[in-house]
Amino acid sequence: MFSYIDIRSGNAKCVLVINKQAYEFYPTFHSDALGDFVSYLASVHPLCKLSWKEGAFHQVKGGITWHTGPMLLCWEFKRDFDELEIIITETQNPIADRKKNPNLPRTVLKTKCNFNEFILCVVKELDRVIKQRGILGYRQEWQNYTFPVDGFLALKYACLYNKPFEITKSQSGTSIDEELHLLIKNID
Repeated sequence: MFSYIDIRSGNAKCVLVINKQAYEFYPTFHSDALGDFVSYLASVHPLCKLSWKEGAFHQVKGGITWHTGPMLLCWEFKRDFDELEIIITETQNPIADRKKNPNLPRTVLKTKCNFNEFILCVVKELDRVIKQRGILGYRQEWQNYTFPVDGFLALKYACLYNKPFEITKSQSGTSIDEELHLLIKNID
């Protein structure tokens, strides 16, 4: 289970439940937490890279980092066919605390799960977030960053149709009608 809730004033709560173990994280607006997460997930999804121009969802080396106040939360995904390994490590945020913490870095989570099930869970949550808040409403609450529409649409299309969202099928790319239809389409 993946939940991204309590989005307000540049703070959010992320709940990740894997193998019946719950983890809570509290990213702040100092990083584009949801946008980085969705783009990173799209970068490891084989159907989100095939039809996009080079670099649209470039492979992220070493993962992504969320600012969570005094800590930095480093996410790393390793996909092996139907399996996704998720590694989350806490490191010290040198901007928030310059005193060296000897207990860091610390691995918070290192587990494997089904890749497609995890993607579907994330897409359902993104679908809920955008339908609840809207694109501009999300931006208003998260302050500096917008809702990650491109990665969301690519992942949602891959989940719904098991093929890439063909934005390069014509000179003009996708149509706004296709994009809007995909945005409002319910996912089961």
